[in-house]
Amino acid sequence: MAGLGWMYGRDLPLLSLTFARGLTAPQLVERMGADSTTLALRSQDVFLDEFGDVLYDDDAYVVSAGQYASWAWAWEHGSWLCVEDDDLVRRVSAGTTAVVLHANEKPMVEFLYAEDGRLVTGINTLLSLRPEDRTGSEPHRFDARLRALKADPDSDDSGPLGFRGLFYRVAEDLGIGLPYEDLIKTPVFSGRLQPRVP
Repeated sequence: MAGLGWMYGRDLPLLSLTFARGLTAPQLVERMGADSTTLALRSQDVFLDEFGDVLYDDDAYVVSAGQYASWAWAWEHGSWLCVEDDDLVRRVSAGTTAVVLHANEKPMVEFLYAEDGRLVTGINTLLSLRPEDRTGSEPHRFDARLRALKADPDSDDSGPLGFRGLFYRVAEDLGIGLPYEDLIKTPVFSGRLQPRVP
């Protein structure tokens, strides 16, 4: 299934994804601050043997990564580094474009869009969709698309898709995707990220 289609309607209590256009999976996780001694291409069996016991521990920082079209993706299985590290999306976007898509059970969705080391648009739905609660140099960049999807970017109305579906669609519009099979069947580039230094 193309794009992020398998995620719609799926029970995903934690979603921490980082995407970068034009990078390879190893380049992406290196920019995210991976521990280079842990990085390798692993079969799913080896990946689970090595990380299965700590896969969803928030302090283990396990990440898997791959490619979809022109985008590299990185999935943090238990950590939130993509939103806890304020500079991560900027670092990843140096010379390119990067997107962070984070969601948890609150429910909250955080969408960050950066270009060439600069945060362009940051939206955290725990606050609201309203302009005064956004960050970035162009907080209105995606307003037209949000309205086209029947959301109201001047209020908290996410429209018929809900907050998750809304930002899945915005990400897909950028060409972003993550095949489900790449997470569970094919060999995956994986390792651990280094925790953010306060």
